[in-house]
Amino acid sequence: MHDTTLLIARIIMGTCFIVWGWMKLRGGEAKLVPVLAAMGMPDAKALAYLVGFCELIGGVGVVLGYPRVTFSVALGVWCVVTALAAHKGDANQMLAHITMSGGFLALAAAGPGRIALFDGHPQGLFALLP
Repeated sequence: MHDTTLLIARIIMGTCFIVWGWMKLRGGEAKLVPVLAAMGMPDAKALAYLVGFCELIGGVGVVLGYPRVTFSVALGVWCVVTALAAHKGDANQMLAHITMSGGFLALAAAGPGRIALFDGHPQGLFALLP
């Protein structure tokens, strides 16, 4: 039951980031570029695509259950940064992002479970990756 619950949590949490990343890469960056430019970010269009790529890859890593805490912690930190940088004027969005961060950090602490890539324990060169 524990491993199945972790799998469901990974699918729910990771799929959101896969969808958001894919949307940004498929034209959704048009909405993000003005926001980033207003924040004074250099080359907002390239940054919007980078955000989309990172969200997509991070979501895939979480769904697959990459056995290290890398993706869960990275997305947890990303949620806090996004909450503080982009949603500080909207309390509901800010709290939603902080809540997602807590979920990702809890997932990092629990680990991916056994229903995951490499059965939760990488071998060979993959064991050297963070």
